[in-house]
Amino acid sequence: MILNACFCFTLLLLSLCCLFCYKKFSYWSDKNIKGPTPWPIVGNFANVMFQKKSVNQCIKDVYFKYKGEKLVGLYRGFQPMLLVNDPEYIKHILVKDFNCFQNRGMSTSKSRLSDNLFSAEGEEWKILRQKLTPVFTSRKLRDMVPIIQECVESFLLFVDTLANRNVDYEIRDMTSKYTMKVIGKCAFGLDVDTFTDEKNQFSEMANLIFKQTLSDRLLTVLDMIFPGLKKLFVTRLDIQDYFVSLVRKVLLEREGKPLIRKDFIDFMLELRDCGKINRKLDNEKVCEIEIDDYMVAAQAFVFYTAGYETSSATMSFMIHELALNPEIQDRVYEEISQVLAKYNGEINYESIKYMKYLEMVFDETLRKYTVAGILFRKASSRYTFAGTNLTIEKGTLVLISATALSTDSAYFPEPDKFNPENLSSENLSKLPKCVYLPFGEGPRNCIGMRFGKILSLLAMAAFLKKFKVEPANKTKRELTFNPKGMILISNEGIWTKISRRQT
Repeated sequence: MILNACFCFTLLLLSLCCLFCYKKFSYWSDKNIKGPTPWPIVGNFANVMFQKKSVNQCIKDVYFKYKGEKLVGLYRGFQPMLLVNDPEYIKHILVKDFNCFQNRGMSTSKSRLSDNLFSAEGEEWKILRQKLTPVFTSRKLRDMVPIIQECVESFLLFVDTLANRNVDYEIRDMTSKYTMKVIGKCAFGLDVDTFTDEKNQFSEMANLIFKQTLSDRLLTVLDMIFPGLKKLFVTRLDIQDYFVSLVRKVLLEREGKPLIRKDFIDFMLELRDCGKINRKLDNEKVCEIEIDDYMVAAQAFVFYTAGYETSSATMSFMIHELALNPEIQDRVYEEISQVLAKYNGEINYESIKYMKYLEMVFDETLRKYTVAGILFRKASSRYTFAGTNLTIEKGTLVLISATALSTDSAYFPEPDKFNPENLSSENLSKLPKCVYLPFGEGPRNCIGMRFGKILSLLAMAAFLKKFKVEPANKTKRELTFNPKGMILISNEGIWTKISRRQT
């Protein structure tokens, strides 16, 4: 009798659970939106939760499976999400109807480091974006170039030692030492010896940030099932404490005043002196943000994370492709030589502007290896897609796969082939808007785009002028990527042989 009762109760619970799941997972089908069948509880991200695929690869696979669909329905746990495949709709989301999609809607920790430009929403984002934009104007970037050039010199000396040893080298490790030194100098005014001091704390912090702990992964999985859970927890206090103490140390050394170094901390000190920054709203009210040590640390933190890893990854993939494509490498070298002949051999802010083919190679690298592969946006109000009967509710998360778009043969013939001509000005003008999105698009595009390009192109021009790269024994023509990586990380590493050019 007891067994029968338990069986009936269990059956009832399972039936109720199935009914609940059916109701929740019929959201998109009720709106006539196609999409992959979700799994109970975990939705469409089981492979991500079990670390069999990265989120980037998962979304890319869905894009190509439903390539004929402009809009594809997905579920994060029980939460409906929408993958937008159509360039015209993407343009509306990122540009034309930006006011409805200005927030990213990504779950972040309750840590004060989350008060940064990347994660900020609403009026706070508008204020921060308005105030931080001047850091990346042409004039400010030009002022930073001499600081970057010092880092390039250190980079070349380090590569020289590698050439002397005549050994194969893992390129990602090499480029990360350079970008870390640039970030140290340009963001914090620190002269960190990243090339010879393997244990410096400034570089070690990157390992803590980009290597998730077991508790981090568990919280991420739970947040996918119960969206917003992350916001209830304060995580990685060790990282927060480090950046706050680092900012305070720099402030103490500068006696709380800018030193006219023209670096990022100088600019943040100017804002900090204001005490509060504000913006007038349409209803005549004023929204204010207090610029304290934590707020400065939060902006410095996102400068560190966004600038360091993305630039080093792109440079390493670029070197990998140049090693595999010697004819492209030779053409880049010829262009660099011709331009420098007109600029007394100096690689600077002016001369790299004329290295158009080098920039095309850089842009093609970002097409084939899109480091920031997914763009997230959240609807701030009900929104109806033009020409459809589909209306999404306020709070609906929208995804755009920059990786899938940039490897779609409809836009880029032979997408697996490395071809810098894909990104020539002529071919770019023929592309539909919003299919090449390595830095996003619209008002919320990457604020540091030009800074990332300049620090990479200055180093690559100097590197390729002096050195030549060739495939090594460990070089893999086709790279595979770590599904656990927060960004694009090669499983095999990136190996090339480096030798000096005979001049």
